[in-house]
Amino acid sequence: MENRLRSLRTQHKWSQARLAELLNVSRQTINAIEKGKYDPSLPLAIKIAQLFGCSIENIFFTENAGGKMMSNPGSMLEQFTSKVAQVMRFIRLDEGKIFDKFTPHAIQVIMLAQEESRRLKHNFVGTEQILLGLILEESGFASQLLKTVGVSLKAARVEIEKMIGYGRGETDIKIPFTPRARFALECASEESRRRKQDFIGTEHLLMGVLRSEGGVAVRALRALGFNISDLRLQVLDAMKTAETLTPDELQAREMTGYATSASTSNPYSTPADFTSGVINTRFCRLLSAWVEPRQLGYVVSSNSGFQSSDGEILAPHISFYSSQSLRQIPRIYPESLPDLVIEIKSAFDQLTSVQAKISRFLELGVGQAVLIDPDERRVYVYAAADQNCPVSTFTDGEKLTLPELLPGWEIDISALWPSS
Repeated sequence: MENRLRSLRTQHKWSQARLAELLNVSRQTINAIEKGKYDPSLPLAIKIAQLFGCSIENIFFTENAGGKMMSNPGSMLEQFTSKVAQVMRFIRLDEGKIFDKFTPHAIQVIMLAQEESRRLKHNFVGTEQILLGLILEESGFASQLLKTVGVSLKAARVEIEKMIGYGRGETDIKIPFTPRARFALECASEESRRRKQDFIGTEHLLMGVLRSEGGVAVRALRALGFNISDLRLQVLDAMKTAETLTPDELQAREMTGYATSASTSNPYSTPADFTSGVINTRFCRLLSAWVEPRQLGYVVSSNSGFQSSDGEILAPHISFYSSQSLRQIPRIYPESLPDLVIEIKSAFDQLTSVQAKISRFLELGVGQAVLIDPDERRVYVYAAADQNCPVSTFTDGEKLTLPELLPGWEIDISALWPSS
């Protein structure tokens, strides 16, 4: 979909920031629309047309092969209305409002999810059908990311069919969303609001699906060997990157694909390398030897997760909970945050990806974080007050200390590395 938004804005001598303010959206939203990264939702398209005093089709249009505006391609309003109508035809009326801010790509995902439901002869759309819709849509953010990390349509279909099988062969005219699917859609809307965006795109839908713990989609991805917490962090990292790209960088990214900014060398089904595993074990042993005799709290390894306030399950490599912050031992996930998290860079990780994961923990309120980099033989300590830069760096011959959290405790950095 082409548009004249930039030229109209220039005629009015408005900056992207000024137009965003008038439309009550973010500047990133305006930039994304102008660059063709996103088509606006129908309500936003109407709002833009009203602001400039012209019809929607005079701002948004398609082109023929010669690069000229098509004379009768069907207006944007008609295209939107048609897509929404196709979706609305097969869902209950009480679920209709959730599509108000959906981009055309997101609407297409729901349509494909409905088709998957019919293919499986089921009378519902669950998180599993939405996941398949996200893969099938192909041109959106989510599809590119899923392809990059190795989620294939064939493998996902096989795993999902194992779990839910086929229905009885007849589908109702109105196909309702399952409770978990509705929760995923609500989470998608929440992700959009949190980022002050005026649209719900495929990236928001993917985050919603990944946050639906217990849903068939998450279960299927886990069965295929994917770490859900890592996938969430990958999506968040990519979304943050997209928000900060310049117009030229956005254009380059669109030309070369999602993989240019994703960590393609970090397959989630791959276990940690041997060195990282040894360091993990040693760090846990050295920390536990200090904590447990003094009854200071609990050291947890093996990617044991904790639950954030918004229901997200996150899994550091190693966590420490003080006895004050964790007074009762939960059977599943603690709802309190760890006092300390430790991440160990593996041979399959990019340093920026591990740093992004640590930044996410600190944003949630974790007090301190340690990043161990075996490649450089360095250990970095981060604090919530300055989450983007390490407050301390330790190398061979030095001792790691955390005086504010664990007075008197120390680890010889050289003792962490396996002998050659």
